[in-house]
Amino acid sequence: MKTNSVLTTLKKYGFTEYEAKIYIALLQRHPLNGNEIANQSGVPNAKVYETLKRLIDRHVIFNVADGSSSNKKLYTPLPYDELLVAMETEFEEDHKLLNSYFKSLSTNNNVGWSELYHISGYAASLEALREMISGSSTNIYISCWAEEMGHLKTELSEAHERGVKIVSITFDKTEARLPWQHYKHHEGPFSDQRHLGELSCVVDDQRVFILHSAGDDTHAVISSHTALVRTTVNYIRHDIYINQVVQDFPEELGKIYGEQFEKLLDRF
Repeated sequence: MKTNSVLTTLKKYGFTEYEAKIYIALLQRHPLNGNEIANQSGVPNAKVYETLKRLIDRHVIFNVADGSSSNKKLYTPLPYDELLVAMETEFEEDHKLLNSYFKSLSTNNNVGWSELYHISGYAASLEALREMISGSSTNIYISCWAEEMGHLKTELSEAHERGVKIVSITFDKTEARLPWQHYKHHEGPFSDQRHLGELSCVVDDQRVFILHSAGDDTHAVISSHTALVRTTVNYIRHDIYINQVVQDFPEELGKIYGEQFEKLLDRF
């Protein structure tokens, strides 16, 4: 089993199966002639000499003389430690070449491009958001319903504990007090209808997540587009600003716009 693994590994470094078998056979016993190599390695006699020639050209196998008058050809392998050094050097050179080439390709990318992902399904969408929250490092702005806040509370709490600034607003009341900066939206027929199935979240001022779960077509989008990120952050901020004013001056606003602010919200 171990020999098979070594053969597979040598193939990754450019050896054919016959070349690998011959090299391993010569490491076990050398010097050997062609027939002895065939018997030791299991490589067919018809393939031994052409394989040996390729290995000699690569300086992995060397010819030696047996010292007799017939000057019979024998073969000996490059010491394995020297082979490993050569393979490591070749790997490093290849790595440098690929790194340089790929780097030059990446500089040709359109720097204005931004990601846009579409996710179908409620569970899959929330799982994607959990991953975004778990990877956050600076701040999170989130606007959602209490149900979704409950689904995300573990990841949000962990982010809060590691120092991520969280600002949130829910369209209805959460069951428990939240440890970060949290606000509650004014409840009424207008807010319930207009925000039904809505969840918006911005992570680290770099990526935005928007979920629509009202009706049968539950889906979410994730984007890093700067305009969408900034617009969503401002939407959440402004919603908080307005609802804070509503909370501080309910009677004054009610006299002007009606008990449910219908004179304001029903304009368009």
